Amino acid sequence: MVFVLAQVSSAGQFGIIGLLITMVVGGMVFNRGALGTPLLLTSSLTKRQIVAESDHALTWSLYTGALGGVLILTLGAVFHQPWIGLAFAIVLPAVLAQDVLRLSAIALGRPNLAVVADALWVAPMLGIFVANLAGVRERAEFSVYLWGVSALVSAALLAFGVKVAPQHSGTLDWWRTDWPARVRFGSFYSTGQLGYVFMTLATVITAGSVAAAGIRGAATLFGPIGTLLAALPMVFIPHAARTGSSVGDQWHLLSRASVATSGLTLVATGCLMAVPARLGAAMLGASWQKTLPVIPYIGLTCAGMCWAIGFSTFFQAQGASKTVFYFNILLVGLQVATCFAAGLVFRSAIAIAIWLALCTFVIVLAGVLWVHHSIHSIAEPSRTRPGSAVNTSGGIAVQ
Repeated sequence: MVFVLAQVSSAGQFGIIGLLITMVVGGMVFNRGALGTPLLLTSSLTKRQIVAESDHALTWSLYTGALGGVLILTLGAVFHQPWIGLAFAIVLPAVLAQDVLRLSAIALGRPNLAVVADALWVAPMLGIFVANLAGVRERAEFSVYLWGVSALVSAALLAFGVKVAPQHSGTLDWWRTDWPARVRFGSFYSTGQLGYVFMTLATVITAGSVAAAGIRGAATLFGPIGTLLAALPMVFIPHAARTGSSVGDQWHLLSRASVATSGLTLVATGCLMAVPARLGAAMLGASWQKTLPVIPYIGLTCAGMCWAIGFSTFFQAQGASKTVFYFNILLVGLQVATCFAAGLVFRSAIAIAIWLALCTFVIVLAGVLWVHHSIHSIAEPSRTRPGSAVNTSGGIAVQ
């Protein structure tokens, strides 16, 4: 969908669209933590209990979609893109509902249904992307509405397949019962995305929407790397829990993974810089010319983020949730401040990208020192000290 919108938008318009998309994804990610994680944790319960949880989660996603739509509509109007803002506002409830229902299907042991539903959502976007390459060039608003209708069809298939429907009665009591845990789950998943929202907003305010389009376009090109990194905690944390390996061995394995993924990112950076202008314009439309100069620096930032994900995964494996939270807050806070300061001083996408890369590598250096300090602190003493994150049985305690 992001590529489809880039194909048919001016660079300035795509900068604002990028901000709105980041907000939409932020809402999805928060709900994925606040609603989806508890749903997945109910997988061992009866079907009736899972469906009851899903009913309320679906209802809450519709509520938050409506409220989030008002915010997106307001921002679209403030930045002179009211029709795009309206389109995203209208489709947001369907998008959030689809995302929650997918997790309901997984919790009920029907992941194949989730895959089919996602394919129904993807297919129209793939079709219009190819049509744009052929010269059709539908308006951006049309593409957003098509994305929303596809999400609605996908959500309807999921709801019918798992027998889930909105349940307004008792939903507020349902939320109040476990809201602190839900907020923590949602915040954990959405902190990074919230950082993207503020970084994009800072770029738009200080350097303009065209600069934001360049940075957003480059970040979109590195999206597959981000997907790969998102899988790392899901693979590594259960592995660490099962094997009961020492913290030193865990970090050795994670550092090797960080070397591999950061190396892959640098190779991808070189390949993207060599993309012919015609192919680049086919993927990102008018934004390609603004994206190309910042690709090297966004690539370096992404390479640094490979290590940041490694640090975060290491501390998650120790059950050090507070450390993970503080590390993410530090990372996001410094990146947002860097974007705002560089944009304010230089008013240039390239300058923002350069300083963002430098900031990320400073954080990586600090993270390496932080990890090594933690290894020395919890390695052997933690095996005998009560309340430690890692014990001799390989269990993980949340701190």
